[in-house]
Amino acid sequence: MIAVKNKINKKNLFACLALLGGNLFLFLTIWLLSKYDQIHLDQILYQMKSPASGAHKDLLSSAFLRVGVFGFALTAAEILLYLLLSGKWRQKKQSSVRYAAYCAGKLCRFFKRSSWPFIILTLTAATVLFVSQLQVFSYIDTSSTESDFILLNYVDPESAELTFPEEKRNLVYIFLESMECTYADQTAGGSITDNFIPELTALAEENVSFSHTEGLGGARSYTGTTWTAAAMVAQTSGIVVKVPLTADTYGGEDAYIPGVVSLGEILEDQGYSQTLLLGSDASFAGRDSYFIEHGNYTIVDINSLKEEGRLPEDYNEWWGYEDQKLFSIAKEELTALAESGAPFNFTMLTADTHFPDGYLCPLCQNQYEDQYANVLACSSRQVAEFVAWIQQQPFYENTTIVISGDHLTMDPDFLADIDETYQRTIYNCFINAPVEPENETNRQFGTFDMFPTTLAALNVEIEGDRLGLGTNLFSAQETLTETYGYDVLNEELQKKSVFYNTKFLGMESSETAEP
Repeated sequence: MIAVKNKINKKNLFACLALLGGNLFLFLTIWLLSKYDQIHLDQILYQMKSPASGAHKDLLSSAFLRVGVFGFALTAAEILLYLLLSGKWRQKKQSSVRYAAYCAGKLCRFFKRSSWPFIILTLTAATVLFVSQLQVFSYIDTSSTESDFILLNYVDPESAELTFPEEKRNLVYIFLESMECTYADQTAGGSITDNFIPELTALAEENVSFSHTEGLGGARSYTGTTWTAAAMVAQTSGIVVKVPLTADTYGGEDAYIPGVVSLGEILEDQGYSQTLLLGSDASFAGRDSYFIEHGNYTIVDINSLKEEGRLPEDYNEWWGYEDQKLFSIAKEELTALAESGAPFNFTMLTADTHFPDGYLCPLCQNQYEDQYANVLACSSRQVAEFVAWIQQQPFYENTTIVISGDHLTMDPDFLADIDETYQRTIYNCFINAPVEPENETNRQFGTFDMFPTTLAALNVEIEGDRLGLGTNLFSAQETLTETYGYDVLNEELQKKSVFYNTKFLGMESSETAEP
């Protein structure tokens, strides 16, 4: 009897766990679709393989509530309802003649036999929703197809001839969180009722800004560049971030894409002093690993600032600390770098414009009905003020400023109703570059083209005007996007690349499977 009872208990436990798993998976999919405008499977795989420390507390609490709590609550309710409807509470309800009669009927027997079909239905529904909405089959089909495209089109910086000027130029590289040209273009329709980033628009018009149109425009977004860590890799190394299931090379205890040669490494070899400033925890998504391993950057983030006493120990706002403080600290860091006498590469990443809705700081004005629009306008003003400050400094004469969005916004609501045919692009601007572009309008390009273009903006001559998968946009050389078209290129970059796995990720066997 004991053995039989244990067997029954194990069966019931397994059924409960299967039901819980289906509910958690269902709520996870719903949460992802509600939180992200565009969510890609490679981004999910990346987050599973990279350090999660430093994630925004509101995002984590939202996931905990809407996936964990909702999943457990629904499972508990379903189990209680099943016990009631299947007659399992009959002995406890002997005083109820009506319930006893119900338990003897066909409907009760139906529910008693329906537990596993219901569990299987829950698991199936969750799986179908996830697979269909994230286009899993399409992703698996594409990424399991082998291609030599990256092998044939990648230009190794180690073998390319790079000629630096005698007097090396300083670099200030400003990554703007989720900054896209859409915010300035009323032809996009929907919620874009005004130019929300007039200062950034003016900077683009007054300086060099590569565009896919005659007006303000920018870079296309490719798979493997659509989240911040991947975007920073793409713009500083000219490759996309691919995430094979068996690879663990994205920070933490593992090396971060060890085979790549980045902008930081090239500048380090030329004697540059390099700093990365973030308003968050640099370890999130392995960003510190990438910049330390590929350029020996000094990391200035929420943790280092607290250790140095520049921020209170208990300080935490938004992702760490707000951009108002970030720009103030940036001025301090730049002043110190300039006083060192060595050429420098100062790279920074803003955060206030991160989804959802952005962060309203005391500098933000109530110009628009939508919070995100007000945050974007505030960010535009702060960037312009920061650039104006740099232009007043003694080091500016020999300094190139690059401003670039990292990726398209992931906010699921702000651009939900824009024209479906509108081509969203990522903002870029090059200030005080000592070279003139052959053509800066009607160009088709991706964010990985920023890698050689940034070097060219430092007056570096690049043999063949190509590095990584990128093309120097100051030149007349065709980009890969212009050569192959967006759709073909995006598909090829998703395919399995043995070359990528072995050269960049250090995977030993070409048989290692990708998702």
